[in-house]
Amino acid sequence: LEVKEQHRDWGYKKISLSLSQKESKCRWWHNGKHLPIAIKTVNMLKEKGLIPLTLQNPKLPVISRVIGSLFSDGGIFTNLNAIFLSSKELDSVKEFGKDLACIFGENISQNSRIIEGGEKGHSWCYQNTNRSVIRFFMALGAPIGNKTKLEFHIPAWIYSNEDLQDEFFGSYLGGELGVPIVHKKGRFLNTLDVGITADEHTFNNRYMFLEAVRDYLNSKGIKTNSISKRSIKENKYLVRLLISTKYENLMQFTKNVKLKYCRYKTEKLLNTLDEFTSIKYNRYKELTESDIGAERAMQLLNLSPRALYYIISQMEEKA
Repeated sequence: LEVKEQHRDWGYKKISLSLSQKESKCRWWHNGKHLPIAIKTVNMLKEKGLIPLTLQNPKLPVISRVIGSLFSDGGIFTNLNAIFLSSKELDSVKEFGKDLACIFGENISQNSRIIEGGEKGHSWCYQNTNRSVIRFFMALGAPIGNKTKLEFHIPAWIYSNEDLQDEFFGSYLGGELGVPIVHKKGRFLNTLDVGITADEHTFNNRYMFLEAVRDYLNSKGIKTNSISKRSIKENKYLVRLLISTKYENLMQFTKNVKLKYCRYKTEKLLNTLDEFTSIKYNRYKELTESDIGAERAMQLLNLSPRALYYIISQMEEKA
């Protein structure tokens, strides 16, 4: 537009030559019938209230939630043809689609579909092919392409406030958290962890990413253990962040971490806590009824006074 204003007698051929652009492209711009894709994208984002994007934008927590899922069970195709989320729960992928509609408007559903599939059992996949949506998340730091070969870098703006971190990590953990069940011996839980695969090139990056997950959990009062590395095949490793399975830590986790796009893990976590609560309560009654003092019983059950109070109050409510 500047060149055209400065040289009113120029046609699209001279303009294209001065801009080093194709004649066919400049012909449409010159005649005002076709805007460049980048300009169309900017106009669309302005219309949706996403440019300028500030920390006060009410859509930012939802945006953070979507990006968190793109680091786990979601992603963006290498060729930028689609943004997607896969899940064994149909409701979860529908929720992902609703969040995109919340950000960009209901018209975005015209570019979406939900497909059924899964190599190891039944699953669902929501896909949206709108390039403006895809490039928006790309610009905000979402990973692009095959994540097994990419380095993970949490966008710096996620740390701008606690709400954004809660949405991002809640969404990521919704896809990657390994939820425990009560061990068959009935005295403790099996592993509560977050695992990522890595090779020699990505191991250090995966380790640092899990350190960031650890820092977030610690900020929520959740105790974590070591980050382990286990070889699963040649030049392939499983890197795991282990989370303490002590009763009070599980209680703290269910209270302070809200998993996104994964209802069954939330339900499983609550069911495990309920079962563990009953076991601890019954064991406490057995100990105290056998003339063991309350303080000693708490030591044997690895409980704090706060945890014991919670257990008793929960069981009394059920009664």
